[in-house]
Amino acid sequence: MPTLRNRRLEQLLGGPIDETLTYQQVKGLIPDTTEGPDLDFKRDTYGGRDKDRKELCGDVGGLANANGGLLILGMEEDDQGRARKDVGVDISDAERLRLHQTVVANVQPTPTFDIIPVEDPDRPGTGFLVISVARTATGPHAYVQNNSLLYPKRIGTQRVWLSEAEVAEAYRARFAGFADRIDTAARIERDFTTRLDGNQTWLVATLVPDMPGAFRIDTSTLNAFQRDIVDRSIAGVGIPLSQFGRAGVRHRRLVGTGNYEPDKLYSRLACELHEDGSGAIAAYLDGRHPRPDYDNTPPRSRINDEDLVATIAAALRFLAVHARDRAAVAGLATLRVTIYPVTLNLPAYLMHHRRYGLDRDLGTHAVLEPPVADAVADIDELTAEGRGLLAVTYRLATGLVQEFGRAEALQLTADGNLRRLYWQHQAQNIVKQYAGQHDVDVVDDQVG
Repeated sequence: MPTLRNRRLEQLLGGPIDETLTYQQVKGLIPDTTEGPDLDFKRDTYGGRDKDRKELCGDVGGLANANGGLLILGMEEDDQGRARKDVGVDISDAERLRLHQTVVANVQPTPTFDIIPVEDPDRPGTGFLVISVARTATGPHAYVQNNSLLYPKRIGTQRVWLSEAEVAEAYRARFAGFADRIDTAARIERDFTTRLDGNQTWLVATLVPDMPGAFRIDTSTLNAFQRDIVDRSIAGVGIPLSQFGRAGVRHRRLVGTGNYEPDKLYSRLACELHEDGSGAIAAYLDGRHPRPDYDNTPPRSRINDEDLVATIAAALRFLAVHARDRAAVAGLATLRVTIYPVTLNLPAYLMHHRRYGLDRDLGTHAVLEPPVADAVADIDELTAEGRGLLAVTYRLATGLVQEFGRAEALQLTADGNLRRLYWQHQAQNIVKQYAGQHDVDVVDDQVG
């Protein structure tokens, strides 16, 4: 998956900026390609002195604080900034690791970047190191030097250091952007829930990437989407949940539903996946149940804590895979989950299934309005089954169950491991198998 999507650079190189780059593609920049705001040539690699470390971190941070771009090591330039000669540099794993660790240790927050080796077929072990740097929404990125912070930015073909006022402006933009993404997630959720069957209770999850991606919806895209989802189930922590029955489109979004009737409200399972990589998914949690006293009072929803955890895990991964694989999104995303509908006349109760069909109430009270939890997470981390995904699931599930007076979602730990004793007997073998497949620890501790 490319770290950087830049149409101009992809056209110059003749393909995506990833591990498929060939030596001839990069060498093909000679002699007509000139450095620009998104492209910088370096004859040599960066050394290990303090001065060299500052140069590397300044160049990477400067691109991240601008619009992203490429550093091509091993390419000599002329006095006009044009690519002139492929001199080559060491492209060994050790050299890549050294450069990577230098950036990670000295630039905060860590930018989204990759170091791609492109070997010269005539000189094994030598070639280009292509450092691709994505624009991020977590800037400004600072170079940490002697307990002080320096903020680089690439402007034109030069790197400059930002003034105090420019740094303050960059921070304001970051926090304003985060607030905008939270608002966008809430807006997508509100629009999406108008098409959900209100006779069912849903877990609704929404993802909004920090940096929007793009893909085109056409007949080919729809056909591929249909092959991807129809008659296939989503699964969380290895537990299969509902399956999609139909694929379709709405304005600038793909639609998947669990029901086959396109003119009816969404039932059992539904998603709307937008062209910019954002999306929402809703999965059935519960039907309607009378209150225990059967006194003709309004019905209630019973929210099983295990189902909540498994459904959040499945929803997050589903949305992240869409963002990464269809819209080519990388980096961070804002996440939002809620239970819908919940009202004064339709309260929700948190409970846990026990053996023989018996249920045990959890929490201290019913919830009378939709509970909401949000988080920020790395999209690549969410696409991979394992601890990273489960740690984010824990944060969001805990945020929801706290609205019921429960301290945390006990099925998981904060660092993304599994607490076996808090899964019902039938699920324990499934989650243990999942843990073994995805390097997740299973702990038998009891909380409280």
